[in-house]
Parts: sequence; C-alpha cells; structure tokens
Amino acid sequence: MNAYGFEPDFENLKITLMGGRGYRVPNIEFLVCREIMTQFLGVAELSIADEVEFYYQAGYDYAITSCGLIDVSGVHNQNFVTAEKQPDLSRGRRVWAEEHTGVIQSRADIESYPWPDPETMDYSDFLDKARYLKPGMKLISVLGKIFTTTWQLFGFEKFSEMLYDNPSLIHELLARVADIQIRILKKVIPMDFVGAVCISDDVAYGSGPMVSPIWLKDRIFPFYRQMAEICRSAGKPFLYHSDGDMTSLLETVLETGFNALHPIEPESMDIDQVRQRVGKQLCLLGNIRVHSLAAGTPQEIAALVKDRLVRLGYQGAYCVGSSNSIPDYVPLENYKAMLQTSAQYGKITQ
Repeated sequence: MNAYGFEPDFENLKITLMGGRGYRVPNIEFLVCREIMTQFLGVAELSIADEVEFYYQAGYDYAITSCGLIDVSGVHNQNFVTAEKQPDLSRGRRVWAEEHTGVIQSRADIESYPWPDPETMDYSDFLDKARYLKPGMKLISVLGKIFTTTWQLFGFEKFSEMLYDNPSLIHELLARVADIQIRILKKVIPMDFVGAVCISDDVAYGSGPMVSPIWLKDRIFPFYRQMAEICRSAGKPFLYHSDGDMTSLLETVLETGFNALHPIEPESMDIDQVRQRVGKQLCLLGNIRVHSLAAGTPQEIAALVKDRLVRLGYQGAYCVGSSNSIPDYVPLENYKAMLQTSAQYGKITQ
C-alpha cells in the first residue's frame, strides 16, 4: 500500500473523469515541483523510478509523462525568454516567454523553424515510466499546446497585432502546430499503459479569455475537437487545463468533447456555479487554492479539502487537487495535509 493506506486504481479515476461516481474521490495533479517530490521521498535526486514511486506513494492512480510542443519558451525559444532568480519567492529559476517579439515573424520563419518530427520523436519516457508503474496505475500524457505555442513563437504583443494585420499568417502557424500535436497524439493514444490525455493550454486571465472567446472557439478548439474524437475512439478520457476565468468558454469546452476541466481557480471561478452550469458532463479537477497551500496552516488546508469532498466529491465527477500545481514554495507539510485529508475522508460510502 502507498503512504496513505490504499492501492492505486486507475479505473476508479477513469469513472470519475468520465462524469461518474466511484468508491473513492481521486487525487489529481499535473505538475508537482521536483523539489517537492524529492522532499516527499527523502531522496537527493529523482530517477525515473523515483518519479513513478512518488505518484504511487502520494496517492495518485497514475504517473505523468509529457511530449509535444510543451515549453517552446524555455526549450525551442531560448534566445527570446526572460529569466531571473528570485530568492524571495523561490529557490529556483523562473523562465517566461518574451512578450514582444518571438522567433517567428514571417512565413519564411515558419518554414525554416526546426519543427520536431512526430515520426522520429523520442517516446522513450513513456516506456521507461511504464516499467515502474504499480498494479492499478497508468500514465496520463500531457500533450503540447496549440494556442500558447503559437503566441509564444510570435511573442504575445506581435501575435495580438497580427490578429488584425496578418491573420492568415497566424492561421498558418496554428495549423502547423496543431498538425504536430495531433500526429503525436496518434502515436501516444494506442499505448496500453496510457490511460488518459491532458491538454495544458492556457487561454484565460483571471478576468476572462486572453483573446475573443469567439476566435478561440473558431480557431483553436476545432483542433482539439479532432483530438477529442481520437481519444473517444480509444475509450480514454480527454482532459483540459487552462488557468483563469473560463466561464465564457464552458460550453465550448463541453462541445469540443473534453471530459474534465482543470484547475477551476477559486480566484477566477466559483466552482459551485460551474457545477450548476455543466452538471456532471465535465469532471471538475482541483480548486484547492495554491495561495492557501503556500501560506495556510495544515488545519486550514484540511478544512478546504473536507469542504470540497462534501460539496462535490461525494457526488462524483470531482478530483481533489490544487488550483494550478504544487510549486516549490508550498511547504511539504501543507501538501501532505491535502493528501492525508483526501485519503482519510475521500472514501464514498453511500
């Protein structure tokens, strides 16, 4: 058994993600800082086996792997990023995309960009992690981004200008990016040990969508609709992550074919209102405020988790997790308080 006294059961998680009600409210997280993982396990460095062991011991029914155009600002776009060490906020380094001008400014730049080839990409991380999965576990694959990748390659300021001045160039880059992501999905989805797919593509601020919700519906989500059909045909849940206020896009997310929405930031959305609007057509993931995890007490966090379990989890179509991720400035005891409370009170008895 894991550190919280139960064994992983991806089938129970799948029932929940598909809008049902299992026997236990699952935990979910798509990004846990490696520093938190090492502290949790009591190791100095993380091996691949350690990563899988962390997800097992922490009470998740899966381990995470990723592929595709995930981090173009920090990987493919290194000459156009800003980085600073902020000792007051982190023991690490923060990297974010250049807002003004990216590496692609013309059609010629699109053609000359070193695009990855899905046919020759390295998928060994899937096989390596699958070797260490405990019985009952599967992998959740976090795939690359379409909207975010496109604006990061242009730079957000330039991207915004071209929405009016040269929309055809934006559409061309979107199509190139989407083709790569869809082809990667087709490689990943047949793998038996991949249980679900998550798209992490932020499209909203705390105040609402970053661009027109009509434009997003017409230009971004049709690509995700294609991906949803691939996942549906394979019988695997298709999950969506976007920070911010997604209220005006809830129907679009539903119509696209996503099964779950993460992370329902409480600063941006009222999770009860979201539930009223979408029912159990969408499984709701997260909603435990990161600021509370970082600055609250274990007792306060336990109260938050109990509240979500009672109001949402016991009815099904809800998973316990943070309202974004578990960064390195979250105290380990607070993170453990969330997991312990979920394990203690998460069993559905009625």
